[in-house]
Amino acid sequence: MGFTLKKVVKRQTPVGGWTKHIFYDTGNGLFAIWDLTGIQGVVIEEGDWQGGIGNGLPYWVNHVAFDCHDIGGLEACKQRWLDHGYHVSEVKHEFIHSIYTRDPDGTLVEFTYDTQPLTEADEREAAELLADDTPAQVPDYEGVGHHSPHYQARKEREARE
Repeated sequence: MGFTLKKVVKRQTPVGGWTKHIFYDTGNGLFAIWDLTGIQGVVIEEGDWQGGIGNGLPYWVNHVAFDCHDIGGLEACKQRWLDHGYHVSEVKHEFIHSIYTRDPDGTLVEFTYDTQPLTEADEREAAELLADDTPAQVPDYEGVGHHSPHYQARKEREARE
């Protein structure tokens, strides 16, 4: 589609296996997709899912994210969710800061803003990680508090085991 590869984050998932979270610059913000190769046979069985929203994938894979531009925008979005009775989880990723909640249908929703510009070094690293299909060695991000979507996913996995 002509988008520029800007960043790839390769990490272990909260429920086993690993993924690549791939970010492209669209010219009007970032577009993010997942490479889920590392969860097949661990989180989901091959053949039990197809691409697209839902289809047996973990809830944290398919979500919608909106740019709120800065910390002030993030705090305003967070307060709005809290005022409407939603639980809010917060995660400081390495280059973005995000808050999450689930909508009434259970879909994960994210508001985020960039905390640092992505550089040419990020683009070079992204190209290397995109080509690298060895399992991730870096653990998943930890959220703030025990109500983060990552903590919840880990607890769900432990309950099933």
